[in-house]
Amino acid sequence: MVENGIVKKAQCGDQEAISEIFEKYKKFILVRNKSYFLNGADKEDLLQEGMIGLLKAIRAYDEDKNTSFNTFASLCIKRQIITAIKNYNSGKNRILNLATNGFYEGEENNISYEKKSLNFYTPEEIFLGKEKLEALNEYLKNNLSKMEQEIFQEMLLGINYIEIATKTERDIKSIDNTIQRIKKKLKGFISEYELGKKIEVGL
Repeated sequence: MVENGIVKKAQCGDQEAISEIFEKYKKFILVRNKSYFLNGADKEDLLQEGMIGLLKAIRAYDEDKNTSFNTFASLCIKRQIITAIKNYNSGKNRILNLATNGFYEGEENNISYEKKSLNFYTPEEIFLGKEKLEALNEYLKNNLSKMEQEIFQEMLLGINYIEIATKTERDIKSIDNTIQRIKKKLKGFISEYELGKKIEVGL
């Protein structure tokens, strides 16, 4: 049972309070995950999804509108895990959308970290073909640093700045700078790929 006072501290960014809630819910998430199966994922992957759901519960909980935090958190955790399973197979399409459409266009100077979401891909799934997907995967592997790869994986989950910062234990400005570097590299991939195709056509 998590007291509302601890939840309020966590909502204000108190890392000790967040860690305390995480520790209390870890066993609960592991038990719940036994009911689910995600092809290609291990126990740790589903635990992380559960923790993401818990973070969302912490941020969204309002004791004046909801019942208990524990009931609300349980629902958020369940939804996050189910959503992760449903979205698993569409992950590659999101990577392609990132590379094709970019993200945060025109927003760099108007950042609201509390509300900013990384659901930057369009509703329409864009199919670019196996060849381009393979080229993109190879490009990302060779051009993203370890930190950039870590942040990029969080971006694909649609997590906002604050949640990424909390989960990776980095400050928000560092997350923002990393995302801008990733954005630049993704655009670089598009330019290189399209140039290569033009050269092939010319030949």
